Amino acid sequence: MIMPDTRDKKKVLIQKEVVINEIIKAIALDISEEEMYIAASTEFLSGAILDIRFEIEGTPVRVKAIVKQSDPGIGAGVKFLNLSPENFALIRKFIEKAITVTAEKKEKKILLVDDSSQSRAIYRSRLALEDFSVIEASNGLEALKSLQEMKPDLVVLDLWMEGIDGFKILQLIQLNPNLKEVPVIVLSARSVLSDIQKAMSLGAKDFLPKVTTTPVKLAQRVKEILSGK
Repeated sequence: MIMPDTRDKKKVLIQKEVVINEIIKAIALDISEEEMYIAASTEFLSGAILDIRFEIEGTPVRVKAIVKQSDPGIGAGVKFLNLSPENFALIRKFIEKAITVTAEKKEKKILLVDDSSQSRAIYRSRLALEDFSVIEASNGLEALKSLQEMKPDLVVLDLWMEGIDGFKILQLIQLNPNLKEVPVIVLSARSVLSDIQKAMSLGAKDFLPKVTTTPVKLAQRVKEILSGK
């Protein structure tokens, strides 16, 4: 059984092969002491029980898990059901080590703002592979809160979200003396000329259409802007 713990569960990004139900090979993108997000083309129904096998620091781990979040075509978030005390301790040690290493690297912080969990998962995993620390926001309010709590090195911003949209966030960034120098890349599903012109007039460094922007291309553009290109 999972060991009881009332502390906040810290999650770290990983790129680790997992085997599901002894048939499906997939990649785990993040892990906490109780949960894991798995990227897979196979669709898993919410509530399904999976048998998952993977390794932590060379030690095999096998656990039952329930699907808590299903993103068809992207993957699934699962919650461990029968993690042994030994494996719980192994995963906790791995997470604490990863957090320490991340802190020592002083990674560049990227704020990824998008109301689509699928888009965030796709781009987040690639940015993490490039050693960026990715903070996610699913709407304008979350984005503003993150901007107030931490000053990111760069913002990747969707435009069309309910409530506070990307244009308003661009305006607020420009009005804040502490944030106006933070570069913003607009990443939008809609790329009409009027949107591009408006975003650039509000201070965006670049405008990338989602339809032609792969995760690799976004990560490359982030690196270019942060390096002053």
